[in-house]
Amino acid sequence: MLGMRVLVVEDTAALAGSLRRGLGEEGFEVEVAGDGGGALAALARAPVDVVVLDLGLPDVDGVEVLARLRAGGDVVPVLVLTARDAVESRVRALDAGADDYVVKPFSFEELVARLRALARRAAAPRWAPLACGDLVLTPGQPAAKVAGDAVALSPRERALLEMLVRRRGEVLARKEILREVFGYEFDPGTNVVDVHVAHLRRKLRGATVKIETVRGFGYRLVEGGAA
Repeated sequence: MLGMRVLVVEDTAALAGSLRRGLGEEGFEVEVAGDGGGALAALARAPVDVVVLDLGLPDVDGVEVLARLRAGGDVVPVLVLTARDAVESRVRALDAGADDYVVKPFSFEELVARLRALARRAAAPRWAPLACGDLVLTPGQPAAKVAGDAVALSPRERALLEMLVRRRGEVLARKEILREVFGYEFDPGTNVVDVHVAHLRRKLRGATVKIETVRGFGYRLVEGGAA
């Protein structure tokens, strides 16, 4: 990640300064903007490799900043910072073209890991077709393609499969899946995740990818062999 340019858009001076120092120590080149207007101006001056964008900005809403970027054709990966209870704005940001998010308060280690993952996936932003092995997901299309054949998916199955593909190889904890796919900030005490994983495994049977169970942790999507 040495030399990777990061624009941090955060109006809280203490947090912005902390991120500047910490990311700098990790080898990132960091620029800070304190509001949405400053962020748009900075991105117009020079491209960056990734943006860390707080949604609660004092002038232009973070979602509006995203919308303007995407409307102008800018495909820079964007990681949004969101309050724990701001589920609606988080969903709006993802719909507007955010690539990932972290919930405040967050660990710095998690933030760095997410930035590194975005860097690895920078060639495939959220709205581009996603592929892993012979599995392809196209934005706006509810079905997946497996070895060229369309496979029907429910909206939740589609969201879960997209999450697995975007973070392929990473272990996704049940609580992450419950939060991002089902909108639960708590464990409802049901097996809803396991049921949807079982459905997806049946639909991916014969594919070159499979959903692995990592006992005690969660699930991950890997290539190799039939599901």
